Amino acid sequence: MKQQGGLRGYLGARSVALCLSLVVAAGQAEVMHILRTNPVWLLPAVYVLLLVLSIVFYDPESKRPRRTGRRLAQLCIFLMILANIFIMALLVRGIFTASLRIGALDLVLAGAALWLVTLLTFGLAYWEVDGGGPEARRTKLVDFPDFLFPQQQADPSWHVTKPNWRPGLGDYMYVSLTSAVAFSPTDTMPLTPLAKVLMGAESLMCFVVFGVLVATAVNIAS
Repeated sequence: MKQQGGLRGYLGARSVALCLSLVVAAGQAEVMHILRTNPVWLLPAVYVLLLVLSIVFYDPESKRPRRTGRRLAQLCIFLMILANIFIMALLVRGIFTASLRIGALDLVLAGAALWLVTLLTFGLAYWEVDGGGPEARRTKLVDFPDFLFPQQQADPSWHVTKPNWRPGLGDYMYVSLTSAVAFSPTDTMPLTPLAKVLMGAESLMCFVVFGVLVATAVNIAS
C-alpha cells in the first residue's frame, strides 16, 4: 500500500509537470510558427519523451526517485529554458537586423506568448529543483531548500496552526510571476547559487521581452 501510494504521488507530480510542459511547448511552437521556424513539433516531442522516461525510471521501493529519472526531468527543464533563450534571440535578431517580416500585431503576440512561456518554464524549474524536487518535499526527505518562503521563517504562530505546510506548484508560479514582473525577488528569497541564477535569468529574459520586443511593436504600430 505504501508503495502504491508513493507511486500515485509520484505519477501525480509528474502528470502536473507533463501538462505544464505541453503548455510551454505549445507556446514555444506558436512563437516559432510566427517566426516561420520549423519543425514546430520537435520541442513538444522531446519534452514528452523526457518526462515519460522520468516516470519509467521510477523505483517504487525507494523513498526517492532514481537519479536517472531526476536527471531526465532536470534535462527537460534545461532544454525548455534553452529553447526560450533561442526563440528570444531569434526575435531580437530579427528586429535589429530588420529581417523579421511580421506585422506589429504578430510581434506583440509573439512577445506576449514568450513572456507567458518564460513565466511557466521558470515556475516549473523552481518547483523541480527546490529541496531536491517535489517528491523529496512530499516525503519530507528535503535537502537544504533553494528558496525561503515567508511561511518557512521563524514564526511560532504559523508553525502551530500549519505545522506541515510545504510549498506547492502555485507558490512557485507566484515566485515566477513576481520575478517576471518586478525583475527581483519579493517575499520569497533565493538561497542557493542555482536559485539565484534561475531567478536572475528569468528577470533578464522578461526585461528583454518587455523592453525590446513590446516597445518596438508599439513604435511600429504608431
